[in-house]
Amino acid sequence: MRWETLDGVMAGDYRIRVREEGRSVTAGQRYVAFYLEREGLLSERPILRGLSAGPRPQPIPGWLDGFFQNPVRFQGVPVALPERVVRAFFRRIGELIPPGGWLGLAYETFGESQPIHRETEQALRLGIPPILTPLGMCLFYAGCAFPIRDWSIAEGWREGPRKLQGFKPRDRERYLDVVDALWEEIRAFLRRTEGTSRPEFAAARRRVEDLLSLWSSRGADEAL
Repeated sequence: MRWETLDGVMAGDYRIRVREEGRSVTAGQRYVAFYLEREGLLSERPILRGLSAGPRPQPIPGWLDGFFQNPVRFQGVPVALPERVVRAFFRRIGELIPPGGWLGLAYETFGESQPIHRETEQALRLGIPPILTPLGMCLFYAGCAFPIRDWSIAEGWREGPRKLQGFKPRDRERYLDVVDALWEEIRAFLRRTEGTSRPEFAAARRRVEDLLSLWSSRGADEAL
């Protein structure tokens, strides 16, 4: 994927800045970081940093395996990005993920934990569908949520930290199959948590409303 094409592209009120951070020892893989800039100020750390690989001969798709941060610091001051900026940023990222490719977002952070990571991990422990977690919504914004796999137990050291891995469907048929299963999972969750006062469940139920609104405004085919 040509991530450098996103350099200078707007995400809400911010401009995306892309920096390559070196090559992996594995051929075809490289480290890439995405910063945000506003009014001439660059974020001190990337909003998203990860390892990326471009598409290769089938069945190997392109992917980006990363760590997302929100808030980010500007001149020492943490700035919590509003959801509209997060949504715009991940839509730009998703535009470069090819059909059949995937985006991974870690929730295991090894000392750099933020609320978005802790809330995602806690929600998963409670059995909340991955798409209804904070990081799951980011995958949905990118069109890489069909399906989402929770790597709560990595199958070997090469998989890295625990994360959510969201796939972009290869074609419309695959997309429709996954969406049917996804909404059945969401309906089961809504039935199970009806009347609950637990804040994690209440937050996830609100995200169902957000999903419905976004699907209605964007059209289902935009996930492809």
